[in-house]
Amino acid sequence: MGWGEEIAEQDERVRRAGLEIWLGAEPTFTLRESQDPPWLWQAEGGDKEMRAAALLADLAPRLGAARLQRAPGRHFPEEPAPRFCLGALLRRGPPAPAAGGLDGPPLPAPAPGPDERWLTVTPDPGVVEVNLAPSPDLATFAADAQACYRAAAAAGLSPVRFRYNGQVSDSGGGGQLTLGGPSPEASPFFRRPQLLPRLVRYLHHHPSLSYAFSPDCAGSAGQGPRPDEGVREIFDELPVALDRLAARGDDLSPAELWSALAPMLVDPSGNSHRAELNVEKLWNPHLPGRGMLGLVELRALRMPGTPARLTAVAALFRALAARLATRPFEEPLRDWGRTLHDRAALPFFLARDLVGVLQDLDHQGFGLGPLLSDELTAEEAPLALVPLGGARLELRPALEFWPLQGDVASQERSTARLVDASSARLELRLDTGGGEVGRLSAGGWELPLQQVARGLHLAAVRWRTFAPSPGLHPGLPAHDPLRLCWERGGEAREVLLHGWRPQGGGYDGLPADGAEAARRRAERVQVRSLPPPAVQRAPPGPALTLDLRRLPLAS
Repeated sequence: MGWGEEIAEQDERVRRAGLEIWLGAEPTFTLRESQDPPWLWQAEGGDKEMRAAALLADLAPRLGAARLQRAPGRHFPEEPAPRFCLGALLRRGPPAPAAGGLDGPPLPAPAPGPDERWLTVTPDPGVVEVNLAPSPDLATFAADAQACYRAAAAAGLSPVRFRYNGQVSDSGGGGQLTLGGPSPEASPFFRRPQLLPRLVRYLHHHPSLSYAFSPDCAGSAGQGPRPDEGVREIFDELPVALDRLAARGDDLSPAELWSALAPMLVDPSGNSHRAELNVEKLWNPHLPGRGMLGLVELRALRMPGTPARLTAVAALFRALAARLATRPFEEPLRDWGRTLHDRAALPFFLARDLVGVLQDLDHQGFGLGPLLSDELTAEEAPLALVPLGGARLELRPALEFWPLQGDVASQERSTARLVDASSARLELRLDTGGGEVGRLSAGGWELPLQQVARGLHLAAVRWRTFAPSPGLHPGLPAHDPLRLCWERGGEAREVLLHGWRPQGGGYDGLPADGAEAARRRAERVQVRSLPPPAVQRAPPGPALTLDLRRLPLAS
């Protein structure tokens, strides 16, 4: 069964269950080679509007646009005027030429008819955001995503960004998804009122759904924090709300559902827009014109690098919604404690948990198929592979949770917030094949190892990659390069992870392409043989991750 057949099979499974679950997305694109403010942190300016118009002009005929127009854009208090908003009314049937144009004054967005959909292209800090028209099925969503990425490329825009040192990140604008129905009244969250409470419970039990696809900035300072990453007192009230909703069964009105969960699904400042599950457009009477649409937005998602990846992530959450709409999930919430930001930060545990989610979908009749599943579970190449005497050490970047500095600015008051991004985390995966483990150290301190399978051990280390200004812990130096050592059977290998060019000096501009970015990443990793060094044993602690920032420089 090919990619298209798996998508068609997924659509058929949802239809057989008597469900209509529409998909929306907000892919974001940047001008990868630019260091100008509009493509880094400003919302508008430069050539951003010109490229947004070019993107829409290329995309509209691909999707059958019947009309193009300017629409009113969002107006933030600190900005002098509303942002631009370029819209297209899509109509089913054969394409052309679209009526209207983008040069006139903003007009109110049209109310789409039964066979019409509304799409917009708008600016956000550093990116252009495409608010794709809602798709009635996964096949339509996949086709729209493919057309969107092609149109962005034609406008010179990219879903990824390369840093000077070769590090790859997403566009910087996120890749949110929305779930809803053909109309507010037909929303699956209202037709199946237990769907949303079950979704809250399920995401809480499976951290991979919060972190496996998250942006670089995750946790309470991110754009989509989990309920247990916010205010503790609010999270303690969530089980009460969920239990009361479960007791009501399907006898729930949209207003009751929204009012019960909206105060709980918020970020630490109480902002319902910045939450893993954003329900501000579910049935919100306080958001005129767009608050009562029956929509739930999934925000803990990075911008995928390919349309195939975006489609696979959308398929996962749509299948999960179908599973929860038709099968019970009433598991009580658990207190993850520090393990949430310790074990769940590591790729190994996230991959294991995600496989469990996919197996559950298979068991409940909404499995994705091998191709879609492989797209979700494929691991990126490790930073380094270090062989030693028949064993192997793999180094993989792990998730890090950067703290917010200063005021937890609300989305309504500010479009950007400052975090201390100077810490990084690394997973060390040691495959011994059942033989001797040896000893791992970082910065001269022995790393605690945990056996996770036969012949497979894990360790993790956190370190400071640079000294920020402004930032936390003034005077704390960077661990650059990070020195790792693995000794086994009387031999030792040292791995040096440099944050910048090992030979010193700056880079000659940004990487031109993925190959150049990979070359720069590779040159920052150095491996050499050396005699087994002396190491110090760190004080025992409850966490799997050893935080070098809390230890003195080893002698």
